[in-house]
Amino acid sequence: MENILADLCGTSPEDPVPVWIHGSVGHCFNQLTLNVAPHIILAVVSACFLGTPRYGADVPHRRDWRCRIAASFILAGLLLADIIPAAISQQELGPVYLEVLASGIAALTWLTHGLALLMLCRSIHSSTRGPAALALLTLLPIPSLIITLVWYCQNGTAWSPGHPAVSSRFSILCLQLACLLLYVISYLFPAANRQEFLSINNSWQPDPLISEPGIPASDWQGVAEDGESWLSRFSYAWMNPLMKRGYHWMLNRPQDVYVLPHHSPLAQEGVRLFSVLHSVFGLRFYSLGLLKLAGSLLGFSGPLLLNLLVNFMESRQEPLSHGVLYALGLFAGSFLGALLRNQFSYEVYKVMLMVRAAVISAIYRKTLRVSSTSLAHFTVGEIVNFMSTDTDRLVNFCPSFHEVWSLPFQFAITLYLLYQQVGVAFLGGLALALLLVPINKVIANRIMKCNKEMLKHKDSRVKVRGGWRKAPSSLHPQALCSCTLRTWQ
Repeated sequence: MENILADLCGTSPEDPVPVWIHGSVGHCFNQLTLNVAPHIILAVVSACFLGTPRYGADVPHRRDWRCRIAASFILAGLLLADIIPAAISQQELGPVYLEVLASGIAALTWLTHGLALLMLCRSIHSSTRGPAALALLTLLPIPSLIITLVWYCQNGTAWSPGHPAVSSRFSILCLQLACLLLYVISYLFPAANRQEFLSINNSWQPDPLISEPGIPASDWQGVAEDGESWLSRFSYAWMNPLMKRGYHWMLNRPQDVYVLPHHSPLAQEGVRLFSVLHSVFGLRFYSLGLLKLAGSLLGFSGPLLLNLLVNFMESRQEPLSHGVLYALGLFAGSFLGALLRNQFSYEVYKVMLMVRAAVISAIYRKTLRVSSTSLAHFTVGEIVNFMSTDTDRLVNFCPSFHEVWSLPFQFAITLYLLYQQVGVAFLGGLALALLLVPINKVIANRIMKCNKEMLKHKDSRVKVRGGWRKAPSSLHPQALCSCTLRTWQ
């Protein structure tokens, strides 16, 4: 472990992470302990809020929430931009690998934190400032930034013309502190939450009894620029009635504005199921990929630490503290990996349940609203399959989506680790995996064909059972009475 830290920090193995150097805090200690560790804690806590359920579709975003979200994403962009001058400056401030590691982890942390804030501002926390613990954790990286800022000032390289890369990093550091200051101010001084209680049965303002001259009535609803002359189109004269209504504060309802033009693609394009699901559940579902990625990476830490532990037991040249660290790391990696994978599965199944409920409700509502003529194109069995089998197949896509990108990622890392252990012999495993692809394709096609045949028979079965249940209602009541009298006689 000392050798790894020494290579990362550019120090000696005897003291790989010096705490105090030349009257100031050691840069490696500052980056690993005061920068990387707090960002990892903030990332883990922020990831726990990615699955916060959404509260309604029209939750207003307050100004303080928008400022904090913008500050988080700007910080992520600044940290990614800091990697470029860090690679150029090489050893001006610290080893390039240490700088890239610290900036990369911090950028991923603030990106995760921004997504968590985006989920929180759409939840029941929108009327508050959000969890206090999450805001307090954002203050942990500030000491590291201040120590780095003091180091720049002491060395006099902040605005040195001979070190443009270092000057760029100093500018980025000042911008990071400004964003953190904006974040803190937005949290401490939130915007006033003005609540308006409106009735769905009333307009926002009562309609005037007498209309102003030149202003259409309140129930007027024109059609944009359709039918207007080319001069009106170029001068936007067709918007004059709308501007007059806005001047007199009469744009209070959807009926008070223009109708979309007939040639507008928005007026002709039908609503697609995928686009609706994407807009409602997309952000929450896609952000769960961060949990999947973290769980996969922790899963690979087990074999690596186990290899180090076996080498430690075989060589018996490393100190005992190394073996203890390997064992603790093996336990912590397995525990955290299992915890993140469990949370990922739980959140994915929650999304699956919401998607299933939304799709079934939409099908049921559509069945009740369409005309009998349109409904005659489908049998009862097909509608039942829409609400059961087809919905299940749609919902099962949720876990499969994250497997599509995670499996190639895990497979590539596995092949690389095999190459390090056995060399070129890993190609045998690669050839076997490639050989299984066409076999799985044939099996999948066969399963799909059998499922189609099964659904056809299922439709027929539901139709027959439905007819059998309706048959007794078609019997004449007089026949039933006759049978009853004969039984009594």
